[in-house]
Amino acid sequence: MSVLAKPYLHGQSYGERSATEEIQMSASSEVVAEYIRAVGEGRFDRVASHLHPDVEFSSPGLATISGAESYLAALKRLSVIISRNDIHRIFVDGDEACIIYDFVTDTPVGALPSVEWIALKDGKIKSVRLIFHSLEWPAVREEALRRAKAATAGSAL
Repeated sequence: MSVLAKPYLHGQSYGERSATEEIQMSASSEVVAEYIRAVGEGRFDRVASHLHPDVEFSSPGLATISGAESYLAALKRLSVIISRNDIHRIFVDGDEACIIYDFVTDTPVGALPSVEWIALKDGKIKSVRLIFHSLEWPAVREEALRRAKAATAGSAL
């Protein structure tokens, strides 16, 4: 994993960062990396510790989710199919970060390339905008639903 400390926009540098800005960028990248790792490892207590109470999740084609509890519930539903998240790159600019990773499932689909644009507020994740390779998502979602149903049926016995 690498972090780009001095972002570029259309070939122009934003200029030198102060020591305070560099520390903030490092802290932001750590929050984002820990959040993505914790999701992949099913450590939802750690995920919760990084979420702002009013977090908002959005992704093209998916319903917007508002609030930490609702977002955590959605992430927990994915735990039946996720193996891990493989982080490739993190870009940070102030209180915003972009993380490129593979959402690795244990389904026949395998890895789904993903990018999250994350905004932080007071060191907590305030918004998540997910862009991912959605072509295979219906097969992954169907398998997650099948496994969740099987687990519910098994616990009723």
